Amino acid sequence: MGDWYWLGASRKVVVGDFTMNNTLSEKDIADLKETLRRCRPETVEAAIRFREHGDPVALRTVVYGVIRRYQPANAGMRLENASDDTSLIQDLGLDSLTLLEIVLTIEETLKVQINNEELKEIRTLGKLNQFLQHKVAGVMAAPATKQYSREHIALVLPQQPPFLFLDGAELGDETVKARYQVKGDEFFLAGHFKDEPIFPASVLFEALGQAACLWVLEKAPKLLAKEIKANHVFFASLDGAHVYRKVRPGQQLTFEGKLVKLRDPVAIFSCSASSNGDRVAAIDRLVLAFGEQLVPEEPATTVPAAVPPPAASV
Repeated sequence: MGDWYWLGASRKVVVGDFTMNNTLSEKDIADLKETLRRCRPETVEAAIRFREHGDPVALRTVVYGVIRRYQPANAGMRLENASDDTSLIQDLGLDSLTLLEIVLTIEETLKVQINNEELKEIRTLGKLNQFLQHKVAGVMAAPATKQYSREHIALVLPQQPPFLFLDGAELGDETVKARYQVKGDEFFLAGHFKDEPIFPASVLFEALGQAACLWVLEKAPKLLAKEIKANHVFFASLDGAHVYRKVRPGQQLTFEGKLVKLRDPVAIFSCSASSNGDRVAAIDRLVLAFGEQLVPEEPATTVPAAVPPPAASV
């Protein structure tokens, strides 16, 4: 099936492998209530709306309601404070067994099936919501982005601790998204500034460059059919660099880059940094050069020497 579509005034909706155009029977509703026992009433109501009418808003309510049912009381983050980047395991405190129970409940509620390979790619709340939206609409999910741990990033990039400012990353075909937790013990914060540690703008731009560099080293060789060595990627230029907010210890930074153009020997990106959903910094045009040497400067225009006018003839 393709995307959602509506047929006539009956609002008949085809979603995935089943058609929703009838009111659920009492038995169907009883089964839903049993599946969603110990969930809040609004979760059951949302499940009924989704099963009857394919309400996309109800889908999110169902997912959050099921997670809330299983989330441990001592979790580090409550669901109402979560964002799309929230980790299901690290932030919401769900272990692999609990996550499986959640998936089974969602499968039974929404009448979908999630296989183990698909489950491996679901690590954040946003990924789960996006996946289910595609799943129930019968749309093949987009190819999963590749996840990188800090250890994996250190194996790829030439930058190393304490000058590595990426804790994790994911790469798409033309995108990179990375994160960094400002701990407060970074070496440069000791003097930047006195009595008020502020994450330097120059390091923000460096981190955006490292994220773009990761994409170049992992994606560009296949696209260009050439080897690119880690220590042969350099900053070439940046235009339109902006800083909008101060960043202090304790904040988590999210870096995003989108490829604008790739042509040997340069890759051009637009980049931004945010924290808790607020934009912190941006670069309109970040250019990385790769190869044995930096991109050569344009040759200076040579001005020919003035030629003295010929002597006047007598």
